[in-house]
Amino acid sequence: MFDVTFSFLYSVELLSWIRMTVCVLFKFVVVLGVYVEYTHTNNGTNVLASTSPGTPRTSDVCSTLTVSRKSLLVEYGEPVKVNCSIPSKPSSVYNLGWESQINHVQTGSETSLVWTSSSLTQWEVNGREMFCYLSVPSTAQCKEKVHLNLYKRPDSVKISSESIVWSEGQMMKLKCEIENVGPLQNLTVQWTRVDQKKNTTVTEMPYGRFSAFGEEMKNGNVTSTLNVSASRDEDGVQYQCTALLKLEQLQQPQVGSSERLKLTVHYKPTITQLSNGTISLTQGDELVLNCSAHGNPSPQYSWSSPRNKNHTNSSIFINSVQSEDQGQYICTANNDEGSDSVTVVVNVVEDYMLIIIVCAVLCLVLLVIVVSFCYCKYYRHTHMGHYILKNLTSRRHNGNVAHNDTDQSQL
Repeated sequence: MFDVTFSFLYSVELLSWIRMTVCVLFKFVVVLGVYVEYTHTNNGTNVLASTSPGTPRTSDVCSTLTVSRKSLLVEYGEPVKVNCSIPSKPSSVYNLGWESQINHVQTGSETSLVWTSSSLTQWEVNGREMFCYLSVPSTAQCKEKVHLNLYKRPDSVKISSESIVWSEGQMMKLKCEIENVGPLQNLTVQWTRVDQKKNTTVTEMPYGRFSAFGEEMKNGNVTSTLNVSASRDEDGVQYQCTALLKLEQLQQPQVGSSERLKLTVHYKPTITQLSNGTISLTQGDELVLNCSAHGNPSPQYSWSSPRNKNHTNSSIFINSVQSEDQGQYICTANNDEGSDSVTVVVNVVEDYMLIIIVCAVLCLVLLVIVVSFCYCKYYRHTHMGHYILKNLTSRRHNGNVAHNDTDQSQL
């Protein structure tokens, strides 16, 4: 038992010692490597410093390396070139070259070197490092980076709808198809809405769905959808989709637009001009009821009136209303989407002024008749009778007088 325990303890101590030894050796190797690198660097500097007075130092060499353009935005298929140069040849062997995903070029005898492409179509240049370099022995390599971006306008931009005609309340899905545009990471789909009053609303949707790594740097086909609730306010509205490439050097980001798509929305009529209520008219007045409704398709009209006349127009006109024209007038506007109705109650009252005038005339006529009757009756019993008796008496008296006169003359 004691031997087993001793062996176990011995094994643990041995493992600890081995672990410590390995750590010490590792640290020693690291320190040694750092020392060697430091010594090599100092020796290289000393070599450069010990060269002839005409040999430039590293900082001087790198400061003379220049490129004609540090940022390039090239349209797909267009030519491009950029120049890299140094003012003079170094006294020692050197290499001046371009490092890129395509068209590697290098020279050891010229002071300038042009990187060019007659028709740039390689999407590999996007997002990759491209630089001009100068290598001189015993010096660090000098680099001048160039930022190169390739973009492509879409071959086509099309807008479409799942249906030509929509009914109110449905959800409309508009689709914008953009073909062969890039780079996809800079693409934004812009939706523009223009109503009948020329009011404009803009909605932007950045594209961000990539199925594979690196796809965002290239071109591709994109489909964007916009959901719109079908309402009467959307009837006659025009939609348009536009492809935008938001790149710093691209002054006009609109690289392609679709034609305008006009929406047609069907909805039930709504009567707007006539409202429920009561109208009071005097007998003989005109009655005008206009029932105007707004709907798509255009609504048809029907009326229900007290005389049960069939009216198919949107209005009713009666030149002179009578008592039999009073009652309910119901206008109904309908189309394939539904209907709307309005009820108007018409009351017809007598013209009391006319009655008063007629009564007054009748009373006046009656009064004239009564006065005439009374006058005639009074005239007959008084003046007319007296005059007759008087005439008779006068005649008799005159006759007697005459007779007496005759008699007296005879005497």
